[in-house]
Amino acid sequence: MAGCAGRDEYAAPVDVQPTTVPGLALSETGVGLVDQSTRYSSSAISDALGGARVETVNATFEGRVIAQLAAFGPSGLQMARFQGSGGRITGAQIVSEDVPGPRGARVGMTYRQTGGNAMDCEEGSGSWEQMAVCSRPGSAITYVYSVPLWREGRMPRGNELNDAVLNRMIWEP
Repeated sequence: MAGCAGRDEYAAPVDVQPTTVPGLALSETGVGLVDQSTRYSSSAISDALGGARVETVNATFEGRVIAQLAAFGPSGLQMARFQGSGGRITGAQIVSEDVPGPRGARVGMTYRQTGGNAMDCEEGSGSWEQMAVCSRPGSAITYVYSVPLWREGRMPRGNELNDAVLNRMIWEP
């Protein structure tokens, strides 16, 4: 049948590796050299990220459109989105596997792979509805997981979260 593709038994599996930007990682203090003291401007963020392209993008959050500064990786895809207030960085969202987080966590990894069992999780709301929102005690980093086969009205627990996929990491100092 034209247009329908079945399993190609001759195709070699493709192992896609993240295009990690050297020195760029999410930590408790920020993203690479971007921290609370960084000016909230395209040029300041670009300089702190080794010349990464930074542009203003619109994102929907809690039902409203907000402007954020987004950093793009070598692939041309967004790596991180930054929030600001009073001319300074107030937070960031890692939206790409190109930027590792603590303990090697990356967007696209499972709850099990990121050590999620060591985190406290709660059911997300608003933009994170039907997602598990998790963090380690005292951490400035929140992990948001997409949960397959979410059952309405019941937050999955323990092993039920093992296959949840890390959607993004949020840094809020």
